[in-house]
Amino acid sequence: MRSIALILTNLLAVLVLTIYAQEAHDKTHQAQKEGAILVVNLTHDRGISAEMALTFANISLGRGYETVVWLNSEGVRLADAKAKETQAIKLLREFLSKGGKVYVCPVCAQKLKVEKIASGTQWANPDIIFPLITQEKTKIVSW
Repeated sequence: MRSIALILTNLLAVLVLTIYAQEAHDKTHQAQKEGAILVVNLTHDRGISAEMALTFANISLGRGYETVVWLNSEGVRLADAKAKETQAIKLLREFLSKGGKVYVCPVCAQKLKVEKIASGTQWANPDIIFPLITQEKTKIVSW
């Protein structure tokens, strides 16, 4: 009798987890259908902030969300064509290789003496950034 109760309890747990996973999957697809855009605003070029932001961006892109990385403040150093290889730069390249968009603040770059940006990254300007961040479907996460 106990083994039957244990089997039924386990089956119920599997059923609940399956339903929960399906609901989460459906919500993800609904957000994708609605054209949600995630902007990862990255203001650092080192340490855990940069790595976590770019890991998050890669996961988002991998799950099918339109994802954009906006590098500003010290974050523009990640796009410097002369930058030394770091874990954050590897993650940025991975993001670009998957089709992610990376915009670089030209004012910040000028102040930090970043003259040439890495292949695949693009200079930002108000005509690109303002329409992107003011859309109702855009969500912004900052590091």
